[in-house]
Amino acid sequence: MALERPIPSRLTLLRLRNQERLYRSIKKTVEDARNATIQRIRAIIPKLEIARKSVYDELGRVSLILKAAVSRMGIEEYGKLSEVIKPSVDVEFIDITMEGLKFRGLEFRGVLSPNYGIYAIPPELDSALYGIYSNFKVISEMMNLENLFYTLLARIREYQRMVNAIDNVLLPRIMDNSRFVRLKLDEDEREEFVRRIVISKLLEAMGR
Repeated sequence: MALERPIPSRLTLLRLRNQERLYRSIKKTVEDARNATIQRIRAIIPKLEIARKSVYDELGRVSLILKAAVSRMGIEEYGKLSEVIKPSVDVEFIDITMEGLKFRGLEFRGVLSPNYGIYAIPPELDSALYGIYSNFKVISEMMNLENLFYTLLARIREYQRMVNAIDNVLLPRIMDNSRFVRLKLDEDEREEFVRRIVISKLLEAMGR
């Protein structure tokens, strides 16, 4: 289905020119916002890399201690223990503000030492658990940084989609309509000019 052409008139041409200026201004504003967001992401990346390395190193160390504990207990005893000991940590989604942006983040709450009851456990297991607990803050900070990173990345993509829509759809359509209106107005002016000449000559001939 062909797009409906605007009614050719000077007013229409003026309106189309105003629309073109408006969308170019909007595009510039969106591009500025996109570029500013890119700079924010670039500032976050080093922090995120440091946080990831810290979490990776700490959890790697804790993992070795946990393996030693499981080795001393035996995998079967460790499995039984994991079946009867209830989780002692709650994870909640909360609204946080980071780098001036509000989004949903994570927070660890209700961190308690587990009650082993009658089970005898090696000291390595306690060390591993305390190692994990002590890193909850670092883990949540890393996860929140990642959430912030991907939130900003999604915002950049949205900005770019808006720029692409203006560049590839809206401006070409407006400019095409402007060309159509200008050509039609020029054509009407030429026809009117020719008509006046013809009428003038006819009047001259009748006057003779």
